[in-house]
Amino acid sequence: MRDKRYQVFISSTFEDLKTERRAVQDVVISTGDFPAQMESFPAADEDQFEFIKSLIDKCDYYVLIIAGRYGTVADDGLSYTHKEFRYAVSQGVPILVMLHSDRGKIAADKTEETSGGKKRLADFIGEAEKGRLRKTWDSIDGLKLAVREALDHAIATKPRTGWVRGDTIASIEALEELNEVRKENTKFKKALGELGIELPLPAIPSPDEQLEIDLLPHGSNAGYDFVSSGSHAKIRATWIAFFPVFFSNLKWRTNEWNGEEFYDVDEDNSCVAIGSAFASEVSAIDTENCFKISKGTLDRLSSYYIEIGLMFASGAGHPFTEVAEKFARRHMIGGGSDSAFSLVSGKIEIGKVSREPISGDDEIPF
Repeated sequence: MRDKRYQVFISSTFEDLKTERRAVQDVVISTGDFPAQMESFPAADEDQFEFIKSLIDKCDYYVLIIAGRYGTVADDGLSYTHKEFRYAVSQGVPILVMLHSDRGKIAADKTEETSGGKKRLADFIGEAEKGRLRKTWDSIDGLKLAVREALDHAIATKPRTGWVRGDTIASIEALEELNEVRKENTKFKKALGELGIELPLPAIPSPDEQLEIDLLPHGSNAGYDFVSSGSHAKIRATWIAFFPVFFSNLKWRTNEWNGEEFYDVDEDNSCVAIGSAFASEVSAIDTENCFKISKGTLDRLSSYYIEIGLMFASGAGHPFTEVAEKFARRHMIGGGSDSAFSLVSGKIEIGKVSREPISGDDEIPF
């Protein structure tokens, strides 16, 4: 048996489906759930309908039984069964439609007599079964089986709040915490509904839009007394042309937390590797470890590639998507474009810079 119980509203025309309604009620009770129906109020009117709406609000699922009648029509041209259905839809209550499979065999005194009534019934059926779980039946036993199967499926695929025994709540403190969460959710919903303006997302620039990136000097070992260091320069290319170089030179590692893997970018080494690779695109010298980009530029490029689906945001086990890997391979196959990168200012040069002298306190003792 389930710990959680659900309240199920049973809706149909009344006089012609009394036996069927009792059968569905029995099915709901047999599952440990609570049937909700208007057996004590068979007369249909607007006052009763207001009460019905309050009852539907408290229900988790809505079973609609349709046979040969459309039902009593209200002043707005809809039957009360139809109005109940539309209200349940408006409140987001899952609808389980039980449709008679052979209406031609229904007794004449339980079917619509006029062409207008038959058309309204047909229109209602078309509206009710569109895009919803629908079961057919032609006998009481068939109806009971259909309702049982539909409820089991709905509970499994469309879970609802339901009801639990009071003694399953651990303590008064737990109830108070749940109430506080409920109140906070209400505040958030109200605040979201009262936002004065709607903030649109800026458009992603087109793939042929040019970016300018600053290359900064970075020192690498060139012997005991000197380090090799690049120069200051600015280069230009489209942000999509930067990607294959970015892809090949991003430095990252995989970590594990609570059994899940996620990637972590080595920002310092990535800035050097990517900056040096960018420099090599506009020069014929060995630029390895002599240039870098800023961490801000690294974040900016990452944002471009995450937004267009070439990279995963943080939390994934790998930074690049399958599309990104294919794009990079195609670029390597094609050999890239000699004109993709251009030097805007500065020069791509590497010079030797003297190391900082070692202070007396740090002299090597030999």
